[in-house]
This record gives sequence, C-alpha cells and structure tokens, in this order.
Amino acid sequence: MFEIGSRKINKNNFPYLIAEIGVNHNGSIYIAKKLIDSAKRAGFDAVKFQTYNLDALLKKNTPLAKYQKKVSEINNMYNLLKKYSLSHQEFEKINKYCKKKNITFLSTPFDLESATFLNKINIPAFKISSSDNDNYLLLDLIKKFKKPIILSTGMSSNVEINKTIKHLSLQKNKLALLHCVSDYPTKLSETQLFNILNLKKYGYCYGLSDHSLGVYSSIVALTLGSKIIEKHITLDSNMKGPDHSASLEVSKINDYVKKIKDIHVSLLQKEKFLTQGEILNKNLAKKSLYFKNKLKKNHIITKDDIIVLRPRLNGITPDNFKKIVGKKVAKDIKPLEIISKDKIKN
Repeated sequence: MFEIGSRKINKNNFPYLIAEIGVNHNGSIYIAKKLIDSAKRAGFDAVKFQTYNLDALLKKNTPLAKYQKKVSEINNMYNLLKKYSLSHQEFEKINKYCKKKNITFLSTPFDLESATFLNKINIPAFKISSSDNDNYLLLDLIKKFKKPIILSTGMSSNVEINKTIKHLSLQKNKLALLHCVSDYPTKLSETQLFNILNLKKYGYCYGLSDHSLGVYSSIVALTLGSKIIEKHITLDSNMKGPDHSASLEVSKINDYVKKIKDIHVSLLQKEKFLTQGEILNKNLAKKSLYFKNKLKKNHIITKDDIIVLRPRLNGITPDNFKKIVGKKVAKDIKPLEIISKDKIKN
C-alpha cells in the first residue's frame, strides 16, 4: 500500500489531494502561508512547492516557454524563476508552518542539492516533475533516500515512461504514477485522461496532476480510479507569474474538494438503492393502472378498460396488467378510478 507519512492511500480511502502551490507564492512567505491556510481549510492533504538551485537548473539565457511569455514581462526563464524563488531557510519556515497547521509539506526538487536539502528537512515523499522523469542522476539520488516517490509523466511517451519505471524498479509501496499533460492550462480536449488506465496497468498507485481549468478532469480521473490528485492553486489567477492563469483560485477550492468528496462517496456505493428523493418522487412520477371508463359490477375487464396514469399511489403497477385482464370488477366503477385489489374479484 502506498503511504505518505501516516496517510494510507488505497481504493477505499478518500483520494490524496495535493494543492500545488509551486511558485504561486511569488517569492513571498506571506502569500505562501495564505495559500497553505486555504488548502488546509478546503481539505487538501498536502501542499507542494518547487525547490531549486537556479545555477543547477538552467542556463541563464534559457528562453521563456510560450505560456510564460503571456503572463510575464521578464525576458528569460532564469530571471523569472529567480524572482519567484525561496531560500532554504524560507522553506524550513514553511515546513514548520505546515506542521503547525497539520498539513503535509511536499516540494519538488529540480536538482541534486535541492533533493538533498529536502531529505534533510525530512519531507515524507518526493514528487518528481515531468521535466525530470528521465533524469536518472536525480532519480538515483532520491531513490537512495528510501522514501515514496510520486512521478509525473508529462512530456513523455508510454515507451519513455515504461523505461523510467523499469529503471527505478521500486516496490509497489514506494512509487505512484501521475498522468500529466504539461501544458498550462491544458485544454479539456487534450487532457488524454484515458491514459490514466495505461498507468493503472503497472500495478502502482496512480492518479492525475491536473493542469486543466475547473474540476472536470479531476472528477473523470477519480472515476477512473485515481488515488492521488494534484491541483494548482492561487490567490488570484490574474496575478503576475508563470502558473497563476492555469491555477484554481482559493475562492473556488472548497467547492472543488466538496465535489471530489461527493463523487468519491458515490463511487463507493456498489449496490443500486433508492434515495430519499426518489422514494418521494416515485409515488408521483411512476404510474399505476386505472379504469378508463365507467364500469358496472361484475364487468369482465378487458385491455381496453385499462389506462396507465400517474400518480402511482397504492395502485397496481403496469407490469401486472395481464393479471387484471379477464377478472370481474367487484363494484361499480367511476371513470379514471385507480385499480386496486379491493375492486377486483379473484
């Protein structure tokens, strides 16, 4: 069974929800804490950040991705990430704050130094970004820490994913696979959610890193058996920064979690049953057998004497009409009178 800290993640338990803060703190501990508070109130299990040493992550002249150009006035990725970075000391404070708030702190390391630091402050699991799912130098180091690994599979073919899984060669309780499309935001028509079932075939815990807008993809992922769902959150999707526009605003995350919980409960109900609302509606919406016309006592009932109408009340149900045909009426009948056992001779 896959576990993060003391939280067991299996088919019967509520899915493990990760609020991806990433760099949406905009380099501010104050904003980071507000996002943590919101995630905790909404019912997320964990918050996740991104930890990196810029000089070990990218060259200084690395250009911005297309989606980043739309939301930033900064001219290259190095300066962009520098603006939204946090120091190790700040991450230590955030980790302590999460413990105080009783929500799990996670962070994705983007280099060897950051992975070592996160292990030092004893994070319970490592999340590997799609950009590093073939970075065997990083993966081999993290594997040595003997902690659970959550692997995102964006920007990778099934062949590449299979290769990484074989390289890691981890036990079932040490690896989780997240379907991911690394496009921000991902169009619903391009979410490729059926691929979640391809991940299921490996026998590991599986789920979704959701970069689409709204709750739709997360709900579909849940119905496909996902045990972990990661969702980007922000204070305001109009804030400056690379990921805000693809994130769920905190004003909407309570409703997001509630919908996930409701669908989860629904999926646990294996046997069909009538809800209280259906029971109330049944007497009005379902139909019964009625006498179509005025009939005299001892009249032999024919098919033409019967009409099927609402409401049902305590009448005889339409599936029993053949049992009525050929019987005699026990008393004089008025038009559109409901057929009941006391009005028919046996």
